[in-house]
Amino acid sequence: MKNNYGKIILLAIIGSLFAYILYNSYYYDNLFEMIFYLILGTIGIILLFKIIRNDNQDYKKSRRISNYLTSIIGILIFSINIGIYTYYEIKINSPSLIKARIFAGYADFKKNGEYVIISGPWASRTHFYGNYVIKDSIITVDRKEFDDVLTTNRFVIRNSDSIIQENYKNKEIMIDKYLIQIDENGKEIKRKYNQRNFRLRIVIDNIK
Repeated sequence: MKNNYGKIILLAIIGSLFAYILYNSYYYDNLFEMIFYLILGTIGIILLFKIIRNDNQDYKKSRRISNYLTSIIGILIFSINIGIYTYYEIKINSPSLIKARIFAGYADFKKNGEYVIISGPWASRTHFYGNYVIKDSIITVDRKEFDDVLTTNRFVIRNSDSIIQENYKNKEIMIDKYLIQIDENGKEIKRKYNQRNFRLRIVIDNIK
């Protein structure tokens, strides 16, 4: 019985770690994320089967409370992980108003007034969530800046000087607009050596 309680506590810890890694994955890219899921998931399943097997073997001797604890903890862990996954997947997959890409990520402004912005170096990008307002062609978000790539909270939609063709989700699309970062005075923020590097190419435009 004591041995089973130890396994139940360990199962709760593993489930909590799984939920933490899942939650964290929606804010930071992690190259080893799938490995962590595989390890924790495997250990959790093994523990669960061991607890059930021990309970079945000793069931005739006593009605063990660990049956109920295992069920409660299992349902709780499952509900938390499903809740985290569902909440953020709805955020990420809600319809886009404007979506634009840059070499280190993208900015996705949703029709519901929320945004999802991912920016940073490969395999360690940061994910940002929040709300924005759009007036005319200017988008203002609810934070001052994001990182050294997206350095402002204001963007303006501008037509491109030339039309380029780009592959997006296995389709060839025409890029004729940019999302340009601007400062508080409305001037474009440019890099010293490559002035166009801070411009985001608009790949989805649902503004009417």
